[in-house]
Amino acid sequence: MTDEVPSQSRFFIRMGGKGWMVYDRERRGPALIGTDMAANLTKERAEQLLLLLMPSRAEKPRATNEGGSRA
Repeated sequence: MTDEVPSQSRFFIRMGGKGWMVYDRERRGPALIGTDMAANLTKERAEQLLLLLMPSRAEKPRATNEGGSRA
C-alpha cells in the first residue's frame, strides 16, 4: 500500500514585497491572469482572484443529506 500525500492547491495567497499576491506553485511565482501578474494586491483583491483560479465548487462531489443519499 502506498502512502498518498494530500495534494496541495496550485494557488494560494501570500504576502509579497509591496502587498499580497496569488502564488502559483507550478510557476514558482505570482500567478498570471491573462498577461498580468497577480502581485502587489490588497488582500481582498487577492482573495477574489484566488476564487477565480480555483476549480469550481460545482465540480466537487456534493455532501450527503441526512438520509445518506446524494443531495
